[in-house]
Amino acid sequence: MAIYPESFLSQIKDKVDIVDLISTYVNVQRKGRDYWACCPFHNEKTPSFQIRTDHQYYKCYGCQKAGNVFSFMMEHEKMTFPESVEFLAQKAGLEIPEQIIDKSYKKRRQELEKIYEINKAVAKFYFQNLTKPEGQTGLTYLLNRGLTWDTIQIFGMGYSYDFVSLPRYLNQIGYDNSSLVKAGVLTYDNTDFFGQRIIIPIISAQGKVLGFTGRSLEKNPDFAKYKNTGATLAFDKKKNLFGINLFKKFIHSNVRSVILVEGHMDVIALYQADIKNVVASMGTALTIEQCRHLKRYADLVYVAFDGDGAGQSATMRSLDLLKEVGLEVKVVDIKDGLDPDDYVRKYGKDGFMKLLDKALPLIDFKLHKIKAKYKLDSYDNRTKYASEAIAVLSELDQLEGAVYVDEVSKNSGISKEILVEQAIEAQDKTIKKQVIPKTPIVKDISEDNAYLIAARFVLASILYAKNYVDIREIEKSYFVVDKHIALYDYIEECLRNATPPKISDVFDILENDTEGANVIDALEDKSILNPAEYYAQCVKKLKTDYINREIKNAVELLRTETDELKK
Repeated sequence: MAIYPESFLSQIKDKVDIVDLISTYVNVQRKGRDYWACCPFHNEKTPSFQIRTDHQYYKCYGCQKAGNVFSFMMEHEKMTFPESVEFLAQKAGLEIPEQIIDKSYKKRRQELEKIYEINKAVAKFYFQNLTKPEGQTGLTYLLNRGLTWDTIQIFGMGYSYDFVSLPRYLNQIGYDNSSLVKAGVLTYDNTDFFGQRIIIPIISAQGKVLGFTGRSLEKNPDFAKYKNTGATLAFDKKKNLFGINLFKKFIHSNVRSVILVEGHMDVIALYQADIKNVVASMGTALTIEQCRHLKRYADLVYVAFDGDGAGQSATMRSLDLLKEVGLEVKVVDIKDGLDPDDYVRKYGKDGFMKLLDKALPLIDFKLHKIKAKYKLDSYDNRTKYASEAIAVLSELDQLEGAVYVDEVSKNSGISKEILVEQAIEAQDKTIKKQVIPKTPIVKDISEDNAYLIAARFVLASILYAKNYVDIREIEKSYFVVDKHIALYDYIEECLRNATPPKISDVFDILENDTEGANVIDALEDKSILNPAEYYAQCVKKLKTDYINREIKNAVELLRTETDELKK
């Protein structure tokens, strides 16, 4: 992996001005010592996004997001931390020193970049084939599918008309067959892996060509209709989503909902119909990695899978995975056994948008599917319906359950009281099956507001180097929250190295957790008339709490001690 010393990260933060960086994405205006903008992370009309130039960090008072230049690129451009470092280092004109990259990471990175390079050349080759006489079969097929030339270009679609033209071309421009096999574009006998197929590139959110999907035009049953790039350093179909690169551009307009479909052509057809917030699950069962990937860009997902009654080919587990990562889920019911591609061609954008308006929330969809399984005209069927519905109700909290229990009671003829009782019992059984984690020794920060306020104010005063601070009064053991302990460790390291702590470093230390912004803002409380006196009170609170903890621990140890000589 890449190892980045604090000195190198600090150098980047010193050279990349946070105002200049953020102003390339949103309009910023100066007010007093700071800059303000409408938040790029949520929709608002009145600016609540503050950029502090003196300490090079930002905070939104609406959605509470805060951070430095690295966290901004990670949040706004959905980069990983290493990607943000590399991007900003390039922007600052800094070379990443050789000594901070271990050999295995460097080798892997070089191989990965080579695959990206090869894939880009391959995509260009396939696309250009459509303009050649040999590629007219492929172009005719795409046009007959109703695609425009603009759409073909936007998705970089192409055609492979034989098995030898691609390797011959790639060899001519300097690529050896071994590298091409590793990239997944050649077979082990050095022929085109996607020979005689329509080609659709799979592109990452950062615009890298990860791999390809090929669709055969042959009707030979021995010739696979669809073929995907195999697992490579660049491509893993369990983690990628088709169309995410275009959706990412679209969400800059603050659209946080996405339509999830199964097939590539579904994405392409909807996009051409001017429905642009759409991605596909690569035609496989949805994975937790794909759900987490989607969560980075969206809050609400419309699941529009193929067939009668949406979700026909999607398991309930797939839908639950979306909910599990924190997405709001609605299920689109596509009638007449059509897939999204067919439906939008037949009924147009307006017709498809009406389906979205009628999409069922996940719980409604589950209960609807259960009800459709049984004719509720007999006691036996109503009991079976109620039994399955109770399993769904047991997943809900008290408020949600109250909303749906009426419906289940009405359909089954079973009283609400019995349904609630059975749902709670089912819930208890589920809980007992789970591993119950040990109670943490350190209380959650929300459990002791007085400690929280005191710790934040003390740490902020030290970070801002206030003249009333005497660091000798503070001990690490005064802090009980992991994030506060991490900040104190950072402060101690700065003192050992005789370097002042930097506010913008806080977000790296706490990995962009909102507690970093809470600590930094602790000095902004206008009700504190005498900060020095208030600081002394906060130190006293932390010290008193520490002493009380020590006494309590000693008493507990004495109570449980079995050796009489130690009592």
